[in-house]
Amino acid sequence: MKTKYLRSGLFLAMAAMLFNACDTDRDDNPVIGPDNAPTEFVLNTPAMSEQFIQLSADNKVNLTWSQPNYVYNAIATYEIQVGVVDNGNVKWLTDEDGKPIYLDTNFNECNVNISGDEIAEAICKIDGFGTPEEYVDKGVREIAMRVRSTIRNASNEVVPGTEIVSNYVTFKHMAAYNAVKGIGTIWLIGSCGGWKEPSAANAEALEPWIIYETEIGSKIYKGTFKIEAGDLTFRFYTKLTGWDGGASIGHKVNDEATECTFSADGSFADKYVSGKGSWQFNGFPGGDLEITIDMNASTVKFVIL
Repeated sequence: MKTKYLRSGLFLAMAAMLFNACDTDRDDNPVIGPDNAPTEFVLNTPAMSEQFIQLSADNKVNLTWSQPNYVYNAIATYEIQVGVVDNGNVKWLTDEDGKPIYLDTNFNECNVNISGDEIAEAICKIDGFGTPEEYVDKGVREIAMRVRSTIRNASNEVVPGTEIVSNYVTFKHMAAYNAVKGIGTIWLIGSCGGWKEPSAANAEALEPWIIYETEIGSKIYKGTFKIEAGDLTFRFYTKLTGWDGGASIGHKVNDEATECTFSADGSFADKYVSGKGSWQFNGFPGGDLEITIDMNASTVKFVIL
């Protein structure tokens, strides 16, 4: 999976330094908040604003901006909003209530490279495509972007009075592609399915072991499987890229099974990691096993129904 954020430990440490500095007993300490709200934030015209850009999952789009004029040493969080220009008007990506929707990746720097995949996905959402099958190629268009800057506290909440939105810039000739996200899938791979390799060649044979996302973008996967009695060992794969394709998630990193036990109510909850360590339940009684994978919290839950 792509890394969406800078390492939280570094961020929180820097945030703590910021707020500790503001607690220093000085008469001239600036106060974070509405009384010192920033008033200037400039997004620079991109070097490639006039060039043709075909977005793809592998390319990046560069943006630079000046740091907002906070009156204190600020570690800002920057978020990107995408819009489509139509007859001189910008249709920004928003939710049903008109609240801005920003790209998943945010930044703490003023010179960033933005994923072409994220930009294309945002454009598809603006166009109203709900499934990959609905996608229609709209060719080259003018695409706008602007940046929101905020200061966050140690709980990653926006400090009131620190938000400022930049001017917008446009890329005159940008083409998206079918980046519409469908329902996500995860594969249950283990003794219950004969340990078939999670490869594209086995896609049809592995269909009975797919766990589907509850809804597009939820990152929560849920499925129920009828499993025979006996010793049960398994892990999960997010892509069919083979045993060593890097798509496995399990109990731990190393490729070894860990014996686990269901509680008295027939449930088992755990954290998962990127790795090939399997969960092993000896003497599984047989029957329906409900599996829930929450990729927001990196947790799994197994329940014998």
